[in-house]
This record gives sequence, structure tokens and C-alpha cells, in this order.
Amino acid sequence: MLAHAQMSRIARDRGIRALSVKGPIAEVYALRPPRTSADADVLIDPARHVEFCAVLEGLGWHTRIGRETPSLIPQHSTTYIHPAWPCDIDVHWMFPGFFADAAVAFEALWASRRVVTIAHAPVDAPSKAGTAVVMALHAARDLRSPRHKEEKELVSAALAGSFTADERQEFADIARVGGGTWVLRDLLVEAGLGPVDVDIDDESRRLWELFSNRVEDASSVAWWRQIRAARWWQKPRWLLRAVWVVRQDVPRNDPAVLPSWGETTAYQWQRWVRGMGATLRYVRRAR
Repeated sequence: MLAHAQMSRIARDRGIRALSVKGPIAEVYALRPPRTSADADVLIDPARHVEFCAVLEGLGWHTRIGRETPSLIPQHSTTYIHPAWPCDIDVHWMFPGFFADAAVAFEALWASRRVVTIAHAPVDAPSKAGTAVVMALHAARDLRSPRHKEEKELVSAALAGSFTADERQEFADIARVGGGTWVLRDLLVEAGLGPVDVDIDDESRRLWELFSNRVEDASSVAWWRQIRAARWWQKPRWLLRAVWVVRQDVPRNDPAVLPSWGETTAYQWQRWVRGMGATLRYVRRAR
């Protein structure tokens, strides 16, 4: 909660538009029961995301060491850690599940924002309807997860029960403007807020379905897609990158401390075990 308060203060002091999302914001609107969050999520005006991140870095926050890897869905945030803080901060420039331009989706949430109190500080947040959209999009990323299923059911119950007619319409409007109606089609139809248009292209829809149905294998699937799409003379390089992580790129919190050779070997072994299992599942399902 203090991380949300700090980010709000940083943004306000510099005139940067920022919305705290998920976690305690959903609790403020009674959209989920109270529980401790592992991180704090903030959605920044995309035009000023780089500036906000630079301010955080000036205050001692830094990203974890690790290389960029292929992904089935677009990268949407930068994760920051601090040696004196026990939580991560995820700084979003867009929220996955919205397929409209990031600036358009941000404006849809910003237009109906509210000021809520987190850690005794004023924090800008999406409205109740906007928070429900964000919560539903997050749940839609992995509906096999018990927690994500619960989040979807909580949003569904709110739409059917505690939401006013105006809030229900606002939920549908934000989803539509943000390009999230196809992702939220089940909720919208169930709530009588349809019909639902297919508001994303075929490739984006296919990748979203692949990701949401294969979250635990998403990294391996993304590597295989990258290798298959590469030109023949590039395939060996991509295959080597998929199989081997150099010691300097092994994920860690402290950039100044290299992992030992034993830690590097253990990390590689764990990747290979996970990757082989994911590859076998990918090949079986592709048949």
C-alpha cells in the first residue's frame, strides 16, 4: 500500500497521469476480499512511461537482471525492485487484454477515474467499473487458475448485483473503447451487455487464446514460435539462445553479483526440465 502511495506522490509532483490498479483498488470497491498483494501495479500515461521509470530509478528502484525473451502477448510493463522494499512495482504502459492503442485504452480508464485513499494518501484509480474491467482482463489471462476463476466470478456477481445500470454500461463502454470486448465476451453476454463484436485481428486473437490456455508453457511456446518463424540461417542462433543462458543473464536481483557456476548450472537444469515438458505438451496438442 505504501508503494501505491509513493507512486501516486511521484506522479502528482511531476504532473504525470498515473492510475493505481488491481490489488487494494479492487478491495476499495469491494470487488474482492482483502488479501496481501505481492506487488503494486500502476498504469502510466503511455506518453510519459519512460519519464516515470527514470524517476523511480533515480530513487533507487531498478529492474531485475535478465534478458528479453519472446512472448505470446505484447510486453506491457516494467518490473522494479528496491533493496529496502519488500515488494515489486509493476509499471504498466498498457494492460494486456486491451487491444486498442495503449493511449486510447488509458484515456478510457482515466476519464472516469476516482481518488481513493490508500495508506492514508490520495491515489488516482479507475472507477469501480474501470477496476472491474481491469480485474476481468487479468482473470482472462489464465482461467484455469483457481484465483483467476474466482476473480472472474466476483466481477460477474458484481455486474449482476451491486452495479448500478450506469456502472454496468460504463463497464461495457470501457471494454469497447479499450478493445477488450472480445476478451470479455462471456461476461458481457452473461450480463446482457452484448452483442459482442470481434474487436481484434485474427492473429492477436489466436495468440491470446494460445497464451491463456498455455500460461505455464507460454515461454517455451514463444521460443518455438520464434525459431519456426526465423529464416533458415537464423534458426541455429535462436535455438542456441533458447537453450542456453549466459551467466551474466541469469535472472537475479543484484546486478553487481554474478551467480556462481553452481547456481548457473542449477538454473539451466531447471529451465531444461520445464522446457522439455512444455515442448512435449506443445507437440502433442499441435497434432
